[in-house]
Amino acid sequence: MRIKNFQQKIKNFFLTNFFWRKIKITLNGFIKPILLRSFFGLIAVIFIALIAIQIYKPKLSDQIKNKGANYFYRYFKLDNFKFSEINISGNKRVKDEEIIEIIKNFEAEKGVLIGKNLDNIDLLPLVQNLIDEIKLKLNWIDKVTIKRLMPDILNIEVEEYQPFAIWINEDKKFIIDKEGNSIPFLEEYEQSEEFKNMVILSGNGANENAKSLFNILVINSEISQDIYSANWVGNRRWDIRFFDGLLVKLPEIEISNAWNNLIKIYSASKNDKAIKSIDLRVNGKIYLQYYNKKSFEVNLHKI
Repeated sequence: MRIKNFQQKIKNFFLTNFFWRKIKITLNGFIKPILLRSFFGLIAVIFIALIAIQIYKPKLSDQIKNKGANYFYRYFKLDNFKFSEINISGNKRVKDEEIIEIIKNFEAEKGVLIGKNLDNIDLLPLVQNLIDEIKLKLNWIDKVTIKRLMPDILNIEVEEYQPFAIWINEDKKFIIDKEGNSIPFLEEYEQSEEFKNMVILSGNGANENAKSLFNILVINSEISQDIYSANWVGNRRWDIRFFDGLLVKLPEIEISNAWNNLIKIYSASKNDKAIKSIDLRVNGKIYLQYYNKKSFEVNLHKI
């Protein structure tokens, strides 16, 4: 009870005391605004100074960044490149041991450098260093996410390229994904079931235009599984070859429309071995060429 009465007296004092109210009014009305203006003014000056240094003294700016990064990493012990535990997930073709070996070599190299002179190192963030190193040395790696659990545990999630086709360029084989990223085709892949029936691409620039082909092949899996190869012609369009020898000539533009027209007649003509080629190069038209006959136009409205 006495404590409550004492607290109430203190509260009443601050609410009713003339001098305290004057101090409070002065703080809120005069000193506080000055402090706020000074604070934001200082922030603005620092911001302008940093921009000026970046523009007129880029070397000095880099030195400031490196010094700051070095002290930050040293203070929080982030300059330690020794890891007691490494957890890897998401890899199918790349072995854990390959990633771990890169990290171990990375530890050894960076450890020696830091032991000599930390202040003279252009110290990039540890995580980005590792990501660049892994992607550089392992062709299958597309994306890497590294999470460091302090102080010395690494969790690594990798995303590998998804093979779409085999690209033959100047008598060399490559595995490419739909974006055209290429991976050297090794001898061991020859016996792999995964790559055995993969579409074979040819032609200069075929890898760079693989996505346009991928986008139409996913429309109908029945047709896609019967395709043997695709040739990028004149750096402008695709010629498609099926396993049974049928040749399909695609147009430069409106490829999806032409492909949808092909779907309409494919099932009906699939067992017709007399058809040599299907020409879709003219928008809205289909021309069939037979081995022993002249080519003729198919009326789309009757399909």
